[in-house]
Amino acid sequence: MIGTVLLAAILLAGCAAGTPTKEDTVQAAPTAEHQRRQAADSVEETMRRSGVDWDADQSDEYAQDCVLADGSAGALYNIVRTGAGVDDPEAVTKAVGTAWVADGLKVEYSTDEMTSGAKRYLVNGGGGAVERIQFGAATTKTTMSGVSKCGTGDAADLG
Repeated sequence: MIGTVLLAAILLAGCAAGTPTKEDTVQAAPTAEHQRRQAADSVEETMRRSGVDWDADQSDEYAQDCVLADGSAGALYNIVRTGAGVDDPEAVTKAVGTAWVADGLKVEYSTDEMTSGAKRYLVNGGGGAVERIQFGAATTKTTMSGVSKCGTGDAADLG
């Protein structure tokens, strides 16, 4: 009898705790700075893997407004890098894309023509730690851009 009463008390106590609400289970969005670091790490790793000679003076990074999943305002980062041309842009681009696939990104390849007339090979990636990332290589120039996921913060305060 005591065992039955004890079991009933335990079951009722568990029910009294209630079912978790959406508010109890929603996690706070990461900060924009955290998201920037994730995207910057992806860009820097791609720069290293590509073997391209990157020009630090041709680098840019800036914040812009975005909307978080809950509808509130947030910020994301754009990261842009420029480097030297490569002898075999198609091979370098495919190697970058293969590495991104191994990292869990979905990729899409394309080509276009630069203003210099050089054929540029592109790979666009998305998923993982970045919203999107692009690598483009030609014999005259290589470019890369990454966009972080939206995080908490105000773009105006982040510079």
